[in-house]
Amino acid sequence: MNTKMTTLGAALLAISCLWSSHTLAQTNTTVTTTNGAFTEYVPGSETMVVRSESDSSPLRYSVTKQTTIVDEAGGPVAIDRISPGSSLSIQYTGSGDRLVASRVVVRRAATATTAVTSVPPAETGQQTNTTTTTTRAMTHEEKHALKEEREHRKKAAKEEIEHQKDALEKAKDKLDDDD
Repeated sequence: MNTKMTTLGAALLAISCLWSSHTLAQTNTTVTTTNGAFTEYVPGSETMVVRSESDSSPLRYSVTKQTTIVDEAGGPVAIDRISPGSSLSIQYTGSGDRLVASRVVVRRAATATTAVTSVPPAETGQQTNTTTTTTRAMTHEEKHALKEEREHRKKAAKEEIEHQKDALEKAKDKLDDDD
């Protein structure tokens, strides 16, 4: 009987250790959702740039193999098929400069709609409200400005690479001269 108690105690101790290590290994991940307009996708860095509805500066989201990109109906969408200005809903984790998209929903462009309540104020004592919601596609000028911005960034990146190449070449020459 004493042996059975010892075995049972050892088993309970092992189970509690396993449970506590499993509990400590769990982490809480906060998933945040934001809405915005697709600006561009940078394939080399696997980065999607989105201009948020709530912030004027563009946000950069890392796109991984685990990132799901779908339309509103849940059908898969290839990231290279998303056009600039498309409305997106992005679920992501992280903060600051490290935002990792877990799910991207490409929303259909909404058309201008008007809802009018036509109850006369005299009969009910309430006001008549008119609500207009408009979502528009990007204008030609806005698309052109985005293209110009992209080209400017590409040119700046190429110049930086050339500058780094020159610096490396000078350092190499100096090392060769020292030998």
